[in-house]
Amino acid sequence: MTNWRSLVGHTVQIWQGNDVLDEGLVEAVTADGTVLWLAQTGAIQRRLVMKERGAGLWVRLMN
Repeated sequence: MTNWRSLVGHTVQIWQGNDVLDEGLVEAVTADGTVLWLAQTGAIQRRLVMKERGAGLWVRLMN
């Protein structure tokens, strides 16, 4: 996935190599598609994620 704008409303996992770093619902993405807000459950309710070399997203399609 090169442009994250189409991910709004989808649940995703953020991974680096073989490690899952985070998971949540994409709430918003910047106009250039390189930064997203990830809504989460638990103590940390929201996280800003920037596109970095070596990190990727795994999109989980929900019914």
